[in-house]
Amino acid sequence: MSLTTLRESIRATRDVIYMNTGFTGPSPEPVLQRMREALEYEATVGPASVEGLAANRQLAEDARATVAALLNGDPDEVAITHGTTEGMNVVIYGMDWKPGDEFVSCSLEHPALATPCQVLAERYGATVKAVDVAANATAAEALAAFKAAITPHTKLVAISHVQYSCGLKLPLKEIIDVAHAAGTLVAVDGAQTGGQLALDVRALGVDFYSISGQKWVLGPNGTGALWVKRDHIRNIEPLFTTNSIADTRALPGDGPGGGNPLMRFRIASQSPALTAGFGKAISLLQEIGMEEIEAHCARLGDRLRAGVGDIKGATLTGPTDPAATCGLTAVAIGGWEPRQVVDALWNRYRVAVRAVASPPAIRFSTAPFNTEAEVDKALDALRTVASEPAPAVEEGAGAH
Repeated sequence: MSLTTLRESIRATRDVIYMNTGFTGPSPEPVLQRMREALEYEATVGPASVEGLAANRQLAEDARATVAALLNGDPDEVAITHGTTEGMNVVIYGMDWKPGDEFVSCSLEHPALATPCQVLAERYGATVKAVDVAANATAAEALAAFKAAITPHTKLVAISHVQYSCGLKLPLKEIIDVAHAAGTLVAVDGAQTGGQLALDVRALGVDFYSISGQKWVLGPNGTGALWVKRDHIRNIEPLFTTNSIADTRALPGDGPGGGNPLMRFRIASQSPALTAGFGKAISLLQEIGMEEIEAHCARLGDRLRAGVGDIKGATLTGPTDPAATCGLTAVAIGGWEPRQVVDALWNRYRVAVRAVASPPAIRFSTAPFNTEAEVDKALDALRTVASEPAPAVEEGAGAH
């Protein structure tokens, strides 16, 4: 697998300039085929036959091993989830919160992470700090903001590695070091990094890391994974209990019958076919190499941002500091509502992007399968749209 063959295996690249992988990525044909194979096998032997159950267990084990390799963790530190949000909720609500405990996050967070902050305050009396970070902050500015917010009373820092609305890549290693110096744990939402950046949870020193399967990994919806540092596996408890605690508390190596204690966090069963597709998607990216993928996404992002600078009426709303940028780029067009730009780019040029609300902009994802030619075509389309008067805004319309 190479970047070229990856592109050739994605049907959406034939007629669409698809730059919305940060929302959901299109799956390559080998991923679709692997899911079809899993479904066919299940239909042949029966999903709950001896062979069917054994095959399903093997798919889950294989997926955990694949995720572990992607993150540089161990398979028994990985739980397969239904998405990033599930993994983050497992950690956040699995901790023993007391009134006055501090929870630190970021002002730019997706509602999936911002909402648990509010619940902690209402339900447990936790003190929530949403660190005010500008969408176009430099890495140094972001780090300074978190340094000022983290105290010895901070119980957990929960942040997105890359902020979804603007593409701001936080200086994660440095933030983790500050948090650990204060005795604080760090949970990271990697929805926009799993499959885009080369990740090493050991080198980062992070405590918890959650990823999505349907975004940059290019796997199916309803998949994801949570990595928990071995030291903390017994320090979080499930909000929902669907498995026998006795069967899942033992760590591998604790003796006969020792299983994966992360199984007790499973909220509901996973589809074996989706799990198979998730694992296959990761393996394809690993064949290419995550360092190459990260460099490619960043290079296209740089090209896009440079081109936006030459478009009259277009403004970057996200970072320009090289240490804080990645393959997500947010752009505002003067006079236009973000949704209007999204619709114009799609209806007239078949360019797929999304609108974001804070700050209001349209967001481009430059993914592993995108090309320089596509970036240039998208810029040409954006230039034409920006040169035109904005259409009237319908009542109730806006960025969403």
